[in-house]
Amino acid sequence: MKEKNLAAIDLGTNSFHMLIVKVRSDGTTEPIAKEKESVRLGSGSGEYDEIHQDAMDRGIACLKRFKTLADSHKAEIHAIATSALREALNRDIFLNKAKKETGIKIEVVNGLEEARLIYFGILQGLPVFQKRILMIDIGGGSTELLIGEAGDVLFSQSLKLGAVRLTERFFRKDNIEITDVQKCRFHIESVLLPLIPIINKLKPEIIIGSSGSVTSIGSMILAKRGEKRDRLNGYEFTSQELKSVREELNAANTLKKRMKIPGLEEKRGDIIIGGSLVLEEIFNQFNLKKLMISDYALREGIIYDIIKNWKRYEKSNLHGLDNIRAKAIRSIANLYPQGKDHAEQVTHLSLRLYDELSSLHGYGVHEKEFLEAAASLHQIGLAISHSAYHKHSYYIIRNSEQMVGFSNAEIELIALIARYHRKSMPKPKHEEFKVLSGEEQNLVRRLAAILKIADAMNRSQKKIISDLEISIQDKIVVLSLKTLKKSDPHLELYAIEENKDLFEDAYGKTLKVLIGENSKQ
Repeated sequence: MKEKNLAAIDLGTNSFHMLIVKVRSDGTTEPIAKEKESVRLGSGSGEYDEIHQDAMDRGIACLKRFKTLADSHKAEIHAIATSALREALNRDIFLNKAKKETGIKIEVVNGLEEARLIYFGILQGLPVFQKRILMIDIGGGSTELLIGEAGDVLFSQSLKLGAVRLTERFFRKDNIEITDVQKCRFHIESVLLPLIPIINKLKPEIIIGSSGSVTSIGSMILAKRGEKRDRLNGYEFTSQELKSVREELNAANTLKKRMKIPGLEEKRGDIIIGGSLVLEEIFNQFNLKKLMISDYALREGIIYDIIKNWKRYEKSNLHGLDNIRAKAIRSIANLYPQGKDHAEQVTHLSLRLYDELSSLHGYGVHEKEFLEAAASLHQIGLAISHSAYHKHSYYIIRNSEQMVGFSNAEIELIALIARYHRKSMPKPKHEEFKVLSGEEQNLVRRLAAILKIADAMNRSQKKIISDLEISIQDKIVVLSLKTLKKSDPHLELYAIEENKDLFEDAYGKTLKVLIGENSKQ
């Protein structure tokens, strides 16, 4: 199948979002562009039974801009509308106007379908497919709750508890009083109370939050911690930290005061009280202790759902969501397709070495994943330049938005393992290396040493080494290599000799190489 560009538009009550991706023939995606505009489609509409003319005009103007950008990338557009249009009695006027003036056909989905798509979006960004999760998505008009496991929806409920909706109802005046907060809290509690037995019965293992209110709270907590992060995906905060933010928001009873709170986005200052109260009450009523943030939500779910349902993909190699890490690695590896064969051989040899050396390094499956990822991407820097490409590999791995499924700490380790597969050994003066703990430094050194030897074992890039065995004799590690018949492994032997320094330093043993033909061929 030929590559194709897709654009997913999420028409929310507060903001419109668009994600444009390139869909490759193997089902992986590459982000091309992201756009977000605060439209406030539901603003001023009271009970959301009508989209006001000014809100309608803002929405159409935004869609025109989105359409222009999508067309510039020749992207097929899929638009989904949620709470505001779901409830508006005059929604057909907006839908027809959008189709006539922009050419965009908008699908209005119910709350359960919205929750399902958000769930699929989350599963693409966090490795929680096999976990039973409670998903909390606090939008402008509604809050979606869902309990899912292994891609199955066990429970889902759409609640009319959105940040904009609650602001319109309880916080219309600028000077917010504690009685207003209390009234809003009682209202939220009354909506949540019937759900407590269901949540308790299903016993979710992990709590995951998505969309603007949750990420805004995460940014404020991040600022209070004095930390900096480019992305919040996988970031966790506790119930005590949420309580601290809520106390700070209560003290900032005017918009001007709230705008001084570090980490709070300017366009969310007027609706954060309502959104944060919803999250706090969910924590209180369901007795939650901590929450993990997902940067992935409805628009990513739309993209996945489209790909999944394309008939042309029915017989393709589209990865399951339980394998999002492999899918992420495959997406990044596509940046340097001419290195695919070498990367696969080096990965194979790295994992064979890892298994043979298990009694020496003592690591498990988790660390093996780091090595596999680093080996698959160790030469990705060649997409930039051959000069210092190992450093370019580090940069790409460390900063790629496609490294989903891994935490920031895991990404850093993988990037460093790839970085040290050639040239100098890790040194205390290297900024990225010296900030690691002693245990992490040892891990990087030992896994990078394996990768360095594996890369040397395919120096000719002819896959001459067909198998290997390791035997450990006191202070010597004997590496016995099996080669293809009538092959000449002199380049591989030379490369191993030149690159064994890190291995011998990391493992404290001398590396000796033996070679022979594979008799099974």
